[in-house]
Amino acid sequence: MKLLTEESIECVLKYLVKGVTPDRESQQALKIELEELLPSHNAITILPVVEGYSVEIEMQDIAPFSRSSFEPYIADQILTEAVNIRCHSRGETQLQLLKARFY
Repeated sequence: MKLLTEESIECVLKYLVKGVTPDRESQQALKIELEELLPSHNAITILPVVEGYSVEIEMQDIAPFSRSSFEPYIADQILTEAVNIRCHSRGETQLQLLKARFY
């Protein structure tokens, strides 16, 4: 049995990013940017949706963050910055957390 500590917690976060043009170039650039910003990721999946993307991030280790601080850090700092840098805006960009699972 694996002993869970804050340093060994894995997670899956899924977001809906709206207000950007879902083109292949931006999709690839966003994935590369997130992979660079999150070196301990297991997988990053970005799929186009109407006026945006579905972004799923699987992390193998959230250290040095706690469960309560990790998701806001990803949403407010990492994902927002990556979307602003790599995607073509179509008005106001909106992020919506669809799933947050920690294990």
